[in-house]
Amino acid sequence: MKSGPTRLSPLRAMMAFLPALSFALLPVLLSAPGAAQAAEAWRYGVVEAKGDAGLIFMPSRFGSKYGLDIEMVEFTSSTTPVKALISGDIDAFTTSPGVALVAMARGAQLKFIGCNWPGATYTLYGAADVKTMADLKGKAVGVSGPGSMPDLFAREALLSKGVSPDSVSFANAGGGSDRFRALLAGVVKATATTSEFEPEAAKRGLTILARASEATPKFSRNCIVTTNKVIATKRDQLVRFLAANMDGYDYAAKNRDDTIAYTRKIAKLEASDPSAAFIYDEAMAQKSTDPLLVMPQDRLQWINDMLLRHGTIDKKGDVTAYMDDSLRQAALKIRKR
Repeated sequence: MKSGPTRLSPLRAMMAFLPALSFALLPVLLSAPGAAQAAEAWRYGVVEAKGDAGLIFMPSRFGSKYGLDIEMVEFTSSTTPVKALISGDIDAFTTSPGVALVAMARGAQLKFIGCNWPGATYTLYGAADVKTMADLKGKAVGVSGPGSMPDLFAREALLSKGVSPDSVSFANAGGGSDRFRALLAGVVKATATTSEFEPEAAKRGLTILARASEATPKFSRNCIVTTNKVIATKRDQLVRFLAANMDGYDYAAKNRDDTIAYTRKIAKLEASDPSAAFIYDEAMAQKSTDPLLVMPQDRLQWINDMLLRHGTIDKKGDVTAYMDDSLRQAALKIRKR
């Protein structure tokens, strides 16, 4: 290969003479127009990677497009990230709206800034010998803590069949995968978790007791939440972060095979595991995800009122006070096609 003269950029040419320059000038040189800028770190909290990981993690692949290095921080339950967010350990997280609404009702300075999964792809699974909801009376139901989506969905599913939640006991059985394993092991007689486990449930002879799309059609699975402090101090980054989410969910909706392959890579699923394809196809068929991140006020208000019915919060609130749509609107304007 013919070699030619090496051409130095103006910045590199100046750097060659740094010994003759005062190092006090270095910050000035590095901030000069045209100097390469490193992507800004952004910590995004999510619940453990499962069969839906390709959808939930996809925005991280678009962060660099908007000058962000999005680090996905996994938690085993949806309640723990609230503390991490308030303490500043993460910048935003995606969670069941109920979890955030409980914290907001108790004075946490949080805001909904978009809803990436406004639909609810959730199922209440029963053991093989549990044929109806009434069979759960006196039995243990696995959830992930009071006020979590599994807890609230299980309660509403029971009520939808005329069974009082007070007639069962609720056991904290960890994250979604852990809860399903607890059911298989006989530790609990039912559990509420994502519908991706339905193929495995059929194979194991488990009972499908309720599906969210039928029992609780106004449930929302995930919305994106941040603090008032982050909105005030990192507004520009937040807008770019939401734009990356929009691109990520839009890409995922249009690229089934790549999204499923990405899920298997992140969640370390075998190629024969049907959960990734099942949850993807269900989410698309039900239009459960929304690339535009529109916040469904009616659904959020329904969830808030449901929390009041179950005594999880003390008084009725207007969810519009907990929403900031200005960041999403700004993100729509900067999306790069």
